[in-house]
Amino acid sequence: MPKKKLWDPAAMKTAVEAVRTKEMGYKKAVKLFNVPRSTLKDYVKKSDKPIEDIVSGKMGRKTVLPPELEEELVNYCLQMESNYYGVTASDLKRMAFQLAIRNNIPHPFSRTKNKAGKKWIKLFLARHPNLSFRQPESLSRARIQGFTAENVKSFFDILKPELEKIKFNPNKIFNVDETGITTVQHTVRKILTVKGKKAVHKLSSAERGALITIVTCMSASGQFIPPLMVFPRKNMKAELLDGAPPGTIAGCHPSGWIQPELFTKWLRHFVAIVKPSKEDPVLLVLDGHYSHTRNLDVIDIARDNGVSVVCLPPHSTDHMQPLDVSFMFPFKTFYTQEIERWLINHPGRVVTHYQLGEIFGRAYAKARKIDIAVNGFRETGIFPLNENIFFDSPNAPFFTNANSAASVVNDLPVPLDFTSSRPRTPTALPRLSNSSSPFIVPADIRPIPVVEPPSKSTRRGKTMVVTASPHKQKIIDAENKKKEKEERIAGKKELKM
Repeated sequence: MPKKKLWDPAAMKTAVEAVRTKEMGYKKAVKLFNVPRSTLKDYVKKSDKPIEDIVSGKMGRKTVLPPELEEELVNYCLQMESNYYGVTASDLKRMAFQLAIRNNIPHPFSRTKNKAGKKWIKLFLARHPNLSFRQPESLSRARIQGFTAENVKSFFDILKPELEKIKFNPNKIFNVDETGITTVQHTVRKILTVKGKKAVHKLSSAERGALITIVTCMSASGQFIPPLMVFPRKNMKAELLDGAPPGTIAGCHPSGWIQPELFTKWLRHFVAIVKPSKEDPVLLVLDGHYSHTRNLDVIDIARDNGVSVVCLPPHSTDHMQPLDVSFMFPFKTFYTQEIERWLINHPGRVVTHYQLGEIFGRAYAKARKIDIAVNGFRETGIFPLNENIFFDSPNAPFFTNANSAASVVNDLPVPLDFTSSRPRTPTALPRLSNSSSPFIVPADIRPIPVVEPPSKSTRRGKTMVVTASPHKQKIIDAENKKKEKEERIAGKKELKM
């Protein structure tokens, strides 16, 4: 006899019809169609229901929440995740309890804890294998609001003409960015120890490390420009660069952060190596840090040497900047490994600025790979140019127009479906799957919060060609106003004296 639920549904359906129409008896139907006798009898007795519903029905106990209500709960969880407000296991248990109470459904849930149990949530996930609990990455509100479909489209509208000027040559497309490293590893890797031990420790160089800024640059063809290291001190010493990557330059500032004059120094270094000109221009993509976009010296040097500088949209570099997408993570991983290796090989000593050049050099050499650079530009759609790359991926940008059921990006209709990987608009919907549901649904109990669209403030950064004349004139006008204000304040002080 076949095992439970291993029989063919089509054969069972035919057997039920044959017995009901009295074409044959149970014994002959069981042998002919190879179905279990007891199950066949049960299905024949259910004459008030269609055969399709009987045969396709699930076996076992009924779920606490009706299938329709569970589907509402699934859609609610997906919409919450799509709106950047994920549902935790505890939230899910409480919501299941509230749905049972508000809909007057008998349930075995705990009335003291006011939530469902672990067994229910385990079975719930088994019934919906497309769901799973994941560890999310923190994402600030500014980044959610900055990575918008409008900003993405605006960036590619600006980028495409600049790429046409250099004939889409990957050797002439560069991306520059800064990152911070310290004398202390930023993460600690897992180690082997006794199972069950509570306190597990690993040596670090110090409690907190001093910050050193690294300016890195790579091209779409895999070329890496020797970096700039910014040390947190006033005076430079040659030994600080011992072991650093060949060609590395250095600068100093008490904070260790990049400054306008230091980025100007790096740009001169970039021009000396790449050797661009107005007849043979290059494209440089960077973020909107003030040392990049509010720096007249940088703009003048770039314009004089044929460097077209394009600024990325604000708060979107984690998606749209090649260095952030492909280079920074492996580099930081290798850097942590090199610090740990140095501490093992030099017991009793700590990492200082004088060892950082060597440690950084080894980590940088491991991360400086052609495929890493090529993948970074490909994943961001900069080269090869792919203006719709973000709209066909799970990293879909935020839409500021929340009223339309569909938005058009690059003249392509994009449906706003939170169960797919298409662009989404965070909105609160009262009913997610069936507006005529007779049940009280999750959104009725706890409405879905909405991420507000970004403000229209003129102080917000924007994507642009930094080396364009209108932007340069704005900076000049702003500096002139600042000087006039300072002169007026100085004049008032003299009159008082």
